[in-house]
Amino acid sequence: MPRLGPLVAIAGILGALLVPPRAWAQEPPPPADDAALAALVASSGDQDANGGADTVVVMRRTVVTVEESGLAWFDNHEIVKCLSEKGAASLARIRLDYDPSSNEVTVDRFRVIRADGSILDLPAKTLDLPQPQRGIYWGARMLQLPVPRLVPGDAVEIRTTMKGFLIAYLEEPGSKIADRGPHPGDDSRFVPPMRGHFYDVVTFHQADVPVRLRHYTVRTPRDKPIQFEVYNGEVKSYVTVDDEHNVYRFWREEVPAFEREDRLALSASDVAPKVVLATVPDWPAKSRWFCEVNARQFEADEAIRAKVAEITRGLRTDDDRIAAIVHWAADEIRYSGITMGKGEGYTLHPGPMIFRDRSGVCKDKAGMAITMLRAAGYTVYPAMTMAGARVERIPADQFNHCVGAVRRDDGSWQLIDPTWVVLSPETWSSREGQQHYVIGTPDGEDLMLSPAFRAEDNALYVRAASRLAANGDLAGTLVITASGAAEQQIRRDLAQGLSTRQRQAWFEELVARIAPGASVDPVEVRYADLKNWRKPIRLEVSYRIPGFAMVGLDGRIRFAPPTARHLLAGPRLAPHLDVPDRDAITQGLMLWIPRMTSMQETIALPAGFRVARLPAGRNLDNAMASFEVRAETSGRSLSFTHLLTVKERIVPPEAWPDLREVVRVSRDLEQDLVVLERRER
Repeated sequence: MPRLGPLVAIAGILGALLVPPRAWAQEPPPPADDAALAALVASSGDQDANGGADTVVVMRRTVVTVEESGLAWFDNHEIVKCLSEKGAASLARIRLDYDPSSNEVTVDRFRVIRADGSILDLPAKTLDLPQPQRGIYWGARMLQLPVPRLVPGDAVEIRTTMKGFLIAYLEEPGSKIADRGPHPGDDSRFVPPMRGHFYDVVTFHQADVPVRLRHYTVRTPRDKPIQFEVYNGEVKSYVTVDDEHNVYRFWREEVPAFEREDRLALSASDVAPKVVLATVPDWPAKSRWFCEVNARQFEADEAIRAKVAEITRGLRTDDDRIAAIVHWAADEIRYSGITMGKGEGYTLHPGPMIFRDRSGVCKDKAGMAITMLRAAGYTVYPAMTMAGARVERIPADQFNHCVGAVRRDDGSWQLIDPTWVVLSPETWSSREGQQHYVIGTPDGEDLMLSPAFRAEDNALYVRAASRLAANGDLAGTLVITASGAAEQQIRRDLAQGLSTRQRQAWFEELVARIAPGASVDPVEVRYADLKNWRKPIRLEVSYRIPGFAMVGLDGRIRFAPPTARHLLAGPRLAPHLDVPDRDAITQGLMLWIPRMTSMQETIALPAGFRVARLPAGRNLDNAMASFEVRAETSGRSLSFTHLLTVKERIVPPEAWPDLREVVRVSRDLEQDLVVLERRER
């Protein structure tokens, strides 16, 4: 991937400066006075004019002023209008999130603009409360402001000033640069981690709410040019320069409400309009900074070295030793985030601290593995990554996860992720294929993409054997094995916090997909130690289904083979079977992994019957997926196999018809019946 440098910034500035002056005139000016504000609210229309929405953002303007240190002041001016009683209820209070250790928010103006044009000034009396938190407790807070009774057509206007920064590393709220608590007169905690730099990702949409105008301006010192790019649609912009500042303006008008097409739709950041901007020159600069800020965190003490010697004893290969260490960090460091001091959110904590506390978030689990691997003699560095969405080429903060990277003897990198491989034999989750990352090294690394996984790396195998009686009763056995993310998901379903009875229920639900009335005897369920990631998973269950097949008055027996009903379906193991059945999609789908499901079944037929009809063979194969079905007989035995393969983790809109075709055919499989008839005497 090519490196980015100052030329990109210069090109961005010059390209904007070359916009003809008549394009500049299109920039919507801010309202001149209260009368203009009231007119703006009135012109935003009613519920019908806004696609049936309950509220509309009439205007959202942000002006950012950046100082030499990188400290930024965000002046925000927003007007939200309620269009229905439901919308009025949603505006009964205003919530402003902040982090006391990296930013502070003040309310400069708080008013209601009534439908008749009158304006009611409100006291900026805020309730300062902790934000709701789960799993991670880093002290994020929120200001809440009560709003008097509104009616459709009323709007709330609020102007705020935020000093400091918001950082997306780990996508978790909390303390991110300095010691907690107020520091009167000390702005050091508001200076961003990369001192002297500014970066931002500016979105121009809002979930479920239309936006009439989103405007964003940023002023930087003359010696801090910004490089920027617009993604996922059009955003108007231009740049001006004076003696002291570079001024960048971006805006978009009449933005429809953003609604996810489907629960599997791509992240909004991959499809909705945004601008990514940064003064950082390139990704290697970000890499060097990340290395430097964490340089002292991976020094092992005697206790860690002793543990490393213990868990690697007798292991002969690098792969085995690395796997043992990664899985120790995965299994022994519980995921629970508490405040641990300076730099929370972007620095990794010292290895001995995590080893002692046995607790942390992704960066702590990664840091523990890095510390132990270094103690074992390996060259390892931390890495920033983005799970579930793209990282754009502009080096702004676009990460939500922390992992590690081991430098192998041939110079290649081996990625490790102790957070995502719990109960999995993998050291880098197959859910993280084709994922952007930046490794923090002294020399600086560029933005990279993790290797793709094959469908065979994430496979489900079901081997079934059953016996059908002349009265339609069925008795059989299922043997299930798996690999990659499929294996991990089954282990998690069965191993994490489930009692023996709950595991029994898991198997009962499995065979219930074959037909109602299926029963499982507890002694007929077998599985190995589910928490032993070194031993491949193998599940075996025997079942009985009275009256499984239909026995007609004509003496014929009709049934769908048990495996035709897509056993082990569901959103976690087979999301591709749960995709929307529509002709087209616009946002793309995230399936996370290529995957394969292989079903092989043998059915012993009742004496005195022969096969009058078999399910039709199928063989579909396209760029996104494939599906193959075969049914054959030999004597009194019927063999039925089908193989479904999804080849890509992301389904772009143009490839949707290919996946849809395969899914539709595979869904219809259980409707294609086997028919048996009595043999002629």
